[in-house]
Amino acid sequence: MKKLFYATKNKFKIQSMKNRLIGLDIEIVTPYDLNINIDVNEDGKSVIENATKKAKAYSSFVDMPIIAGDSALYIEKFKNQPGLYVRRVNGKYLEDDELEKYYSAELEKVGGESIAYYITGLALINKDKLITTEIRENDFLMTSKICKGERNNDALGRLEIDIKSNKYFCEITNNDKKNTDSSYDEKCVKFIKNNI
Repeated sequence: MKKLFYATKNKFKIQSMKNRLIGLDIEIVTPYDLNINIDVNEDGKSVIENATKKAKAYSSFVDMPIIAGDSALYIEKFKNQPGLYVRRVNGKYLEDDELEKYYSAELEKVGGESIAYYITGLALINKDKLITTEIRENDFLMTSKICKGERNNDALGRLEIDIKSNKYFCEITNNDKKNTDSSYDEKCVKFIKNNI
């Protein structure tokens, strides 16, 4: 089985990646598995720059292929886009509760909902070779109405609704994911398979 180090401490992202790779001959290894605790200053000007910084930061600790990602959020009705700064608002880093309340209030100002999407940059280092890609994820509906479900480590999942299933992201089960249109998952898996 091939091992792939995922350069993130975000438990939601780790579980999502593991789910994405079910059935493949690839085992995800995380900073938790290797007891690595480093913080990466994500001050790049693009999702690719930030993903690359994360992958390179772990490369001196890990002797296997490394993948890292970074995402930028775009909300169609917003004049000022969050982009890379989803959590950093007016110079302040927002914790999950603050983040949820902030976006809920901002969505109220534009009518309570908007189509939104993420752009994710992936950087993969394999045998000192850096490969990158940028993927526009599927559109979803972002709403000011906070779902009462569990957040499940997905900071904005209680404000984001999958258009096809009409369920909040925090409510979507693994079984539901089979019925959602996730071109991101397909592109991510293809990128990994082609480069490790």
